[in-house]
Amino acid sequence: MDLSILIPARNEEFLANTVGDILDNIQGDTEVIVVCDGNWPDPPVPDDPRVTLVYHSESIGQRAATNEAARLSKAKFLMKCDAHCAFD
Repeated sequence: MDLSILIPARNEEFLANTVGDILDNIQGDTEVIVVCDGNWPDPPVPDDPRVTLVYHSESIGQRAATNEAARLSKAKFLMKCDAHCAFD
């Protein structure tokens, strides 16, 4: 695995767009790890084998969510991304 893109998210309305943009544009051996932080019954994350979704019903905070994603990573390199970004 070359790259893990880490996305901590808490009720972010643009999460599906962010993950979709990443999936449309990534190349190589890349994974996306989304940590949903807090009460979010049905997070809008695309069903894709390159995406790992971790769900916490109680908030653990952005730093802890990012650290958890980093621990789950299988990649040599990490990239943190906000849940409301767009990629072309």
